[in-house]
Amino acid sequence: MIDLYIDNFFNFFDKGGFVLYIVFAIALFLWALLIERYIYISFEYKKYAKTLKQDLSQKQFNQKFKEEIKKYLIEDSNIKLKSGLSFIKTLIIVCPLVGLLGTVTGMIEVFDVMALNGTSNVKSMANGVSMATIPTMAGMVVALSGILFEKKLELSIKYHTDKLYLEISKVL
Repeated sequence: MIDLYIDNFFNFFDKGGFVLYIVFAIALFLWALLIERYIYISFEYKKYAKTLKQDLSQKQFNQKFKEEIKKYLIEDSNIKLKSGLSFIKTLIIVCPLVGLLGTVTGMIEVFDVMALNGTSNVKSMANGVSMATIPTMAGMVVALSGILFEKKLELSIKYHTDKLYLEISKVL
C-alpha cells in the first residue's frame, strides 16, 4: 500500500521535471526555517524574556537612562526574533520564479517534440505541457503557504515585542 504512494510521489516528480526537485528542496528549506522560528519563539524567546525581566527587577537604574535601556532591550529582542525572517521572505519570492523556470523548460520540451515529430505526437506534447505546469503550480503553492505562515510569524513577533515592551515598562 505504501509502495503505491511512493510510486505516485516519484511519478509526480518525474512529470514535473528536474525543476520540481528544486522547488521541493526550496520548500523543505523554507519550512525548516519557519518551524525553527516558531520553536524559537515558543520556547527559547520565552525563557529569554523571563530571564530578562528577572534581571531587570533585581537592578536599579538611573532615571535618565531607563528609556534608553528600554529601547536597547526591545531592539535587541527584536533582532533576535527577526533573525532569518528576510531570508524566509526571499525564499517565498524565489519559489514562483523557480516554478516559472519549470514552465520554460516544459515548453522547450514541447517545442523539441514538435520539431522532431511534428504536431502529430500529442502524447509527447502533453508530457511537456505537464512538465511546464506542475512546477509552476508547486512553486505557487509553496509561496502561498509560506506567505501565510510568514505573516503569522510577523504578527507573533510584533505581539511578543509589544508584550516585552509593556513588561519592561512595568519593571523599569
